Amino acid sequence: MQATTEQPDWEGSLNTRRVLPGLIRSANLSFLTATGRAQLLASGLGRVIDLRNRQERQIDLAPFVGTPMYLNLPLLPSGSPALESAGQAAKDNGAYYRAILEHSGNHFVTVFGAMHDAPPGPVLVHCHVGKDRTGLVVALALELAGAARAAIAADYAETDQHMQGVYAAMLTRQVDVQKRRQLEAFLVSREGDILSALEYLDTAWGGTAAYLEAFGLTRNEQHGLTARMTENRN
Repeated sequence: MQATTEQPDWEGSLNTRRVLPGLIRSANLSFLTATGRAQLLASGLGRVIDLRNRQERQIDLAPFVGTPMYLNLPLLPSGSPALESAGQAAKDNGAYYRAILEHSGNHFVTVFGAMHDAPPGPVLVHCHVGKDRTGLVVALALELAGAARAAIAADYAETDQHMQGVYAAMLTRQVDVQKRRQLEAFLVSREGDILSALEYLDTAWGGTAAYLEAFGLTRNEQHGLTARMTENRN
């Protein structure tokens, strides 16, 4: 079937866009209305990958739990003192992303393996607001697909155009002034932050492909994944 570049238009969806013919990114799907959920189900998605942990899913429910297309694959390892310490020490998103890449290689490969093995149809990836974990997965997928880094950075930064209302609500709920200021510093999508994550892979691993291969995603699997994402084979 010929690939489509039509943008998703599901009622209530937030930060949702098609970044490759076979790859869609989004904020969590609890924002969808009943109509939006029906539209998504009718859209021909092959798989929905939820990168959140179980605690997050209890706060913002995943509406497609129990359907064949839904997978919950948390990107962040639970109970990792090293990642927790690095995350607390991070002064900006770029440092946080580098820490995630350093400590979550196996989790990235699990996610990309699920994308590679997904049933026919586009794959949708989301976390909570679709910025950090989703941003990293999408950046690596675009890098594998040969996208220019300027385009990867621009897609990452686009999240700020969609999530200001959600960010404002998150800041309002945080009553501690210091914590609110800390949170505010991370509720922004600077192009340099995602670029620094990719540059970390260049320096520490020899690039994105070598990083994923080191954790078990072979070059042949990477080529197959790229073909699937760019051609949207059904």
